[in-house]
Amino acid sequence: MDLTAGLSPVFKAPWAGWKLTELGERRASADAGKLSLRVGYCGITDSLRDSWGVEKSSARERAGDPIESKGDLRSSLVPVVVVDGEPVATGWGSLDLPLTPGRHLVEVQSQHSRAWRAVDIRSGRTAKLDYIGLLGDQHRSYATGQVRGGFAHLSGYTLGPRGRLDFWQYLAANVRGRRVTRRFVPAAFCIVFVCGPLMAAGAIESEWIRTNIGIIALAAVAALFMLWALRIVWTSLRYNRLEPEEPLDPRPFTHSGWVPLLVLDPSGPAPEPEPGRAAILIDARFIKTDLTSADLTRQFPAGKKVLYSWNCRQLDKVGEIVPVRHRFAVPPPEILLDGQALPASWTRIWLQLEPGRHRLEVRSPQSPLPVPTGEAAADSESFEFTAEEGGTVGIDATVEIKAVPDPTEPVLHEWRSSVARLQTGPTDPERGPAPNLDIAGDLVHMITKSPQMRYREGPSWTDPGSQGNRFR
Repeated sequence: MDLTAGLSPVFKAPWAGWKLTELGERRASADAGKLSLRVGYCGITDSLRDSWGVEKSSARERAGDPIESKGDLRSSLVPVVVVDGEPVATGWGSLDLPLTPGRHLVEVQSQHSRAWRAVDIRSGRTAKLDYIGLLGDQHRSYATGQVRGGFAHLSGYTLGPRGRLDFWQYLAANVRGRRVTRRFVPAAFCIVFVCGPLMAAGAIESEWIRTNIGIIALAAVAALFMLWALRIVWTSLRYNRLEPEEPLDPRPFTHSGWVPLLVLDPSGPAPEPEPGRAAILIDARFIKTDLTSADLTRQFPAGKKVLYSWNCRQLDKVGEIVPVRHRFAVPPPEILLDGQALPASWTRIWLQLEPGRHRLEVRSPQSPLPVPTGEAAADSESFEFTAEEGGTVGIDATVEIKAVPDPTEPVLHEWRSSVARLQTGPTDPERGPAPNLDIAGDLVHMITKSPQMRYREGPSWTDPGSQGNRFR
């Protein structure tokens, strides 16, 4: 099984209609710097998942479902780039964006809001970032639920400095399942098992070669493994990510009076509160819910009642049947602490407060586009907590978004947002900083931890209650 369709990420649109498009116009100041952002993807090829998909597609066809696709993806994965709270581009490709000198918050929204990073812009200099996300329903590996298939160990996305992404999160550089594994090892065995029979059959006329064939074979095998090791060394050196970014003060672009408020790196630790103070860490995120088949039929080509095969492939890979012309960013929620609004964002927000009892309220965002049929009322949930001196209270604030776009008009046929979870949560990041370089460990990992098909008992696609056989 291959991890990706190619050996490297692709920084262009999977289909022409989804190429990167800038949103709005921006003027560069005389002292501006530049953000160079590449938005790319990796696509998984998995023959077992393909066989499951055929079974699922057939079941949908028999049930009369107009969406006869093979996958589970039912909401858009198309990235939307947001800088300092403003959407600047959408799609896959490369973007050069002039920015004023200073620190900026870069977010990439897709099916969720888990990708963001602080970036330093200097006058006349260029800061380079890469975003890479998996296509298809494997992108769901950001979520807390179980992800099926042999690639469930992967992160569905990563955002970081170009050339310095985490070795294990840089999807195409992950050694599990790479084609290089099946190139070097078989080649080494071929040298041993081909040279021997050739020598025995007298096919090699040179006496010196026949005399030293064993040494030559061993040297060739050693050279192959040396190249293999050097490739791992190079990959590890190139893609071993730097430490998490320092916390970002968002006041320059939010104009907030909250002095202690900071935006933390996704893998960065929470600061310690000052003596005599307490702190709160709000992990605010949104997750797009799946659309129904009736919702998706709004994207059907004009006059069509069933999908073409390529439309199904596009839905399975990017979550859209056709390119949505007026794509949008999900606005941040309203967060109120003791009745006072905070400059919210879909990030990890840390701020200091006085020890004692406090009340936190989260309101789901309003629609970013008009809803002709009427917008559902925003949801609101409140939560009371006690902050102890010297401690940090973690709050998990999760909002579910359902948005049914029109493929051509700047409207939404439905917008529904609700606070799915507001409760205490961990203060540690979901994933820690990148591990230090470990060449020996990488070699052992490549040899011993490559994907294996494990036969297990599991439910059938056509009968969720059954215990049919499945590979995983």
